[in-house]
Amino acid sequence: MELAEGRLIENLGLEGDAHAKGGERQISLILAETRDQLTGQYEKGLCVSRFRENISIRFMTPGDMRPGTHLYAGQAVLEISGESKRCHEECTLYQAGRACPLAGLSFFAKVLKGGLIRPGDRVGGCSTSPA
Repeated sequence: MELAEGRLIENLGLEGDAHAKGGERQISLILAETRDQLTGQYEKGLCVSRFRENISIRFMTPGDMRPGTHLYAGQAVLEISGESKRCHEECTLYQAGRACPLAGLSFFAKVLKGGLIRPGDRVGGCSTSPA
């Protein structure tokens, strides 16, 4: 479900999100092109149907999302803290030894500076600390 706006809270995550508990995985991200490719895919596995990103980003590549990279989105500043969600043992793809379609294409970030974000906000990144 797309929100009209969201408030990112420094060192916590998205306001109102049940997963906003701080730590290294405060915000979940996915490239919009990846989500588009996964829609309608026949064999999704458990993770594709369960994974719900906080932020979907267009016009970036997995190479732009390296840990330590800072992203500027709306009023907020994020730091990529990791990539790929953990596989669940109950997933049929995992049990069959197949690769998860989200491997290397889902990311996590910490909120360095909170603020409002809205659909359509430009997201930009750099590999240096924010001012």
